[in-house]
Amino acid sequence: MKKSSTLIALAMILLINVFNAYSQNRIAVLPFQNMDGKFEYNEWCYTLQDSLSKALHSADLDETAYRIVPADSVEAALADLNLDPANPQYFTDMWKAISKLKVKKVVCGSFVVEGNSILIKAAVYDVKLKLPHPKYQATNIFKDIDKAFEAIEEILNVVRPGML
Repeated sequence: MKKSSTLIALAMILLINVFNAYSQNRIAVLPFQNMDGKFEYNEWCYTLQDSLSKALHSADLDETAYRIVPADSVEAALADLNLDPANPQYFTDMWKAISKLKVKKVVCGSFVVEGNSILIKAAVYDVKLKLPHPKYQATNIFKDIDKAFEAIEEILNVVRPGML
């Protein structure tokens, strides 16, 4: 009798964990788009993505509200379709890659470097609608180029409520 009650308890715990894993919002953070097209700034596409992913993960370490899709999974989905964030068609073609990731929401952004300044914007997109949520958009964040990563905290404060 004790064995069966123990097995039932373990099965219930397993089911609860499985339910929690599937009920979480899966979020993908995509590489940022280099809008001015200067090749020397393409590395920023991935460093901004990585910084924002880490900030979002740090804000929910236990993954109780959302789960961030690992960057290598995002890169693999983009690579399967030969998508490059420096390409002007990236934004329209990325939805094919997103469908492979089975996520509910996507965070993507863009930047422009002008002189010694950077203009960054990011938004939470609803995957079903393929549109940015009007409330969760961090727009027109101007920073000196050497302080560009200070924008991550500002972006986090705007987009994170859109994940909950």
